[in-house]
Amino acid sequence: MPSSTSSPTRRRLLRSTAALLGAGALAGCGGHSGASGSSSVSGPGAEPPADALVDPTAVKLRNPELKPVVSTGTETTTKSDDQTETPIDDWRHTLVGDAETAASLSFADVDGADEAKALLEETDFESQSVYVERHAIGECYERRLCWVRWTEHEIETDYARILRDADVACEADARDVVTYLIRIPVALDPEQVNSYSSGSGSGPCRTPTDGEVKR
Repeated sequence: MPSSTSSPTRRRLLRSTAALLGAGALAGCGGHSGASGSSSVSGPGAEPPADALVDPTAVKLRNPELKPVVSTGTETTTKSDDQTETPIDDWRHTLVGDAETAASLSFADVDGADEAKALLEETDFESQSVYVERHAIGECYERRLCWVRWTEHEIETDYARILRDADVACEADARDVVTYLIRIPVALDPEQVNSYSSGSGSGPCRTPTDGEVKR
């Protein structure tokens, strides 16, 4: 990773921001077998839907390596004969519906891992669930959770995608992994949820009431 004084990359990124923010959908779809889903990048986000939860209890984890931050036991990062690591999915998700599954999760050694474990331990799975969602994003970008909504069969999230602070060293073509653990105040059944979607708009999140940005 370059030092913080390495500014040409940052300037090139700023000049190309408009093109990057209009990029197409993220590739890949993970999660439960048989589940459908989509993940997309769009322009500035509209106000959240009326039934969306805009301030959920959540923990964000970021890994500067393209490796899982949270592992469920069904996904591993392996090496082939040429010792090249198998790339992970750009988008992956899983719904944790019981304490046993929560206890089986393992975490990479990244900032916030202890807070993520505490969130799981403090969740009452009789009345709550935890949705774990991972995206691979550009190293120069921040991904902030705007809202989550759900039904008995579907979970939908929306994020804001903004440039990181100018003093953060980054490469325009490098990517990080960002994982959110989001507590949903309903005991959802992972076997019943079969549809997932996630959107990402440029600019900060918006409030559901007056359209002002949420900073």
